[in-house]
Amino acid sequence: MAKLIDEIQLAWSSIQSAQGTSGWSTVAVVPSRPGKFLAGRNFPDKCEALIAGFPSSTLPRNEKLPEGLGFQVTRLEIAQDGLTWLALTRSKDGNLELFSAMVSNVLEAVLALNTDDDSRDLRVFLGRIRAWQEFMRKGAVPLTAENEVGLVGELTFLEAMLKAGVSADIAVNSWVGPTADGIRDFALGFGAVEVKTTISSNGFVAKIGSLEQLDDANCKPIFLGAFRLALTETGQTLPDKVSEISELFDSDPVTKSAFQDRLLGAGYLLSHAHHYHRRFSFKEMVILEIDHDFPCMTHGNVKTGVISARYEINLEPFISRDVGLPFALKKLEMI
Repeated sequence: MAKLIDEIQLAWSSIQSAQGTSGWSTVAVVPSRPGKFLAGRNFPDKCEALIAGFPSSTLPRNEKLPEGLGFQVTRLEIAQDGLTWLALTRSKDGNLELFSAMVSNVLEAVLALNTDDDSRDLRVFLGRIRAWQEFMRKGAVPLTAENEVGLVGELTFLEAMLKAGVSADIAVNSWVGPTADGIRDFALGFGAVEVKTTISSNGFVAKIGSLEQLDDANCKPIFLGAFRLALTETGQTLPDKVSEISELFDSDPVTKSAFQDRLLGAGYLLSHAHHYHRRFSFKEMVILEIDHDFPCMTHGNVKTGVISARYEINLEPFISRDVGLPFALKKLEMI
């Protein structure tokens, strides 16, 4: 059977020279879902699109639709069987190869649910597009060495939460760092956890990205999870870690899709896996509670006129204040 991306590209090719000066020309691309997913081109621009139909009741009129570099999502005014049609369309300056990969990935995410739940299909459809929106915003290129380490650390914390008894759906959906609105890495209950990771064997310097990141004025409690990894010959690569955790969600396609959304938003694309050769071994996890005497900069303690800042904290003197993951999760009311 041909790959889905090949079928979509073939469908676009078949309407490359369709007649007409304006309007949509479409071809069905999923025989098992007749009339619901269409490959299309909008003439005269002829830009490629994936068109999906969902019951109108599942999509509020005021729903903000995603829009990213190289693509846009629009509503189509088509009166048919009470459906609202959404067109995911390549922009004129959008890269066709990347857009094809995106369309294939979005459609695969919906089809993997294998249900007749239209509301769930729509949620996954838009969620995956928003993940691509964030991925493209970050440059659509492989992770830097520093960001690779950071992602391994966040995945290690996610895995630790699962082992501690946090349910899969709550754990994955709490991972908000890769989303556009994520101030901290994990939003748990009324609080949060910010994860910092080092591969240095000596010292631990944490980079803090904003005044808000460790500010507990409106989000409390906040914990800082400090992870120390080591480069070894027997450790796991980033793709190894991704695969290991992903397999935990095989029986829950919705959670698995949400996990894949977060990976994409974090800048991890499966086709980039061959770039990640380094092997990491876990060495140490320290959980620190952010309190009144923890050294951090916030809007409440900087001089008037300071509106943003990035800074570094030497965590080494505070390692002995480790409260442990079970304590943190209990205080966050996760277990």
